Amino acid sequence: MRLVLLDTALVLLALSSFSARGEDVPLSQGWDYAEAMRKVAAKGSGRAGVVLHVGDSITYANPYGAWARDGKGRTAADLAALKWMHAGARDDTDGWYLASFDHPDGGRSHTACGGLRADELLAGGKQGMPSLAEILDRYTPQAAVVMVGTNDASAGRTVDAYRRDMEAVVEAMASRGVVPIVSTIPPHVHRQELARSYNEALREIARRRGLPLIDFEREILARRPRDWDGTLLNRGDVHPTAESGGTGPASEPTKENLRNSGYLLRGWLSVKKITEVKRAVFDKQPK
Repeated sequence: MRLVLLDTALVLLALSSFSARGEDVPLSQGWDYAEAMRKVAAKGSGRAGVVLHVGDSITYANPYGAWARDGKGRTAADLAALKWMHAGARDDTDGWYLASFDHPDGGRSHTACGGLRADELLAGGKQGMPSLAEILDRYTPQAAVVMVGTNDASAGRTVDAYRRDMEAVVEAMASRGVVPIVSTIPPHVHRQELARSYNEALREIARRRGLPLIDFEREILARRPRDWDGTLLNRGDVHPTAESGGTGPASEPTKENLRNSGYLLRGWLSVKKITEVKRAVFDKQPK
């Protein structure tokens, strides 16, 4: 009964926000982060426009950055923000490149690794992956998008363990003056309630600390409340779809296309949130 009630409440919240919009824009996160993140950014000396993408295979996958690299329907504002974040530079200033690069160690890039859990992100070592601290110190970003937790759910790690690790992830970034952009994980077809509880913990952390949030779970449920399995996510799998319903990860982000390709949805959301953070935080910093 509790699972059904949680499902219904989450779906209704997502649907009400989605249907009220005249155009397809990301869901509002419901709290302000600008002041808190300006204070974080003021402590750092990150390289201008360097935004990392940190996580597991859902970040490492090449389709994640497809819309940022050469997507259809990008606005002038999108293109300006992508230029600021060095998209297409294919060097250590380009977070999209760092996330998708096929490292010789196999199974990972410079900032993301297949099968990665939150505790492994902190510790480093998986597939030769550096620790989070080493990644941040090496690339000195201004901000980082972090999505990790799907593999924690697959492993059945407790919510308390996951929450503790994500607090440490956020603190590792914020203590270095790196603005953390936290993303919820997608629904988990095999561990639905556990993944949902992880996302509730992430929202609580983000609200309490005043962090920018990409609510990927709610964005999925807003578009596919009951049929996300096999549309925005691969059937019976935890990974977003790339090609689905005639839509690809670089397609125009129309309402219909954003209901079909999970990687189009995720890439578009990340570009929009980073653009928002640039405007609210970094453009307001003293020159």
